[in-house]
Amino acid sequence: MRVADYSPSRRADVADLIARVWGKRPDEAELEWFYERNPVRPASVLLAEEDGRVVGSVAISFQPLEKRVVGFAVHLATDPSYRGRGIFSELQATNEDRARAAGVSLLLTVPTPESARILTGKLGWTALPPLRVWARPWVPVKLDARPVEQFDDAWLDWRFANAPRPYTLLAGQGHAVVGKRGRVGFVAALDGNLLADACAAARGVAVLAIPPPGQRGRYLRAGFLPTPKTFTLLGKSLYGAPLPERPHIELGDLDFM
Repeated sequence: MRVADYSPSRRADVADLIARVWGKRPDEAELEWFYERNPVRPASVLLAEEDGRVVGSVAISFQPLEKRVVGFAVHLATDPSYRGRGIFSELQATNEDRARAAGVSLLLTVPTPESARILTGKLGWTALPPLRVWARPWVPVKLDARPVEQFDDAWLDWRFANAPRPYTLLAGQGHAVVGKRGRVGFVAALDGNLLADACAAARGVAVLAIPPPGQRGRYLRAGFLPTPKTFTLLGKSLYGAPLPERPHIELGDLDFM
């Protein structure tokens, strides 16, 4: 098995691998956007090759979070025919070393049950409090915020305004981003006093959100209630500092997972 760096010439190979692992082939243009165009820094993507075939892949995507850059481990994939050979562990450990060398101190991920077992085992990741999804009915009200095409913020515009998936962007006393999946809308990102506007723009039978730390009362007053749905969250400190008890993760941070 050979560890290789991702390059644009390997997009099709990675898309094929993801199709074999999860049953759906991503658009190569979406991989280009996600891996190569991030304004914080391009994703760190490593591939496992055997006989010229890509049989494994791991990626760390970088984003600002609470005044620092953190890495999200995403697209962790091993070909079903090559599992049980330590490919994922070797790729992930190497990629974590690269993130550490780049000065990134914290990694986060929302894992699958299979990757969680390996991450919390030999790779030393820690389970953080799960992310609980809250919901409220959608109620039509007049928007006070104004819809915009972009925010003139490099990260937010890359992540939402220029994303392959559609979002509604709102500006006013802060900013808000709203997405939709089927008949359900969700608050993807929120900063400032735009929660009511975000809920109004999230057209659907219900609106979903993950309240930030310390803001549950605000969401309760806005009509949200906690649901049974949670996301597992794992973290790893690359320099030995204590892990944050509950990072400020929003649904927009999970939308590409």
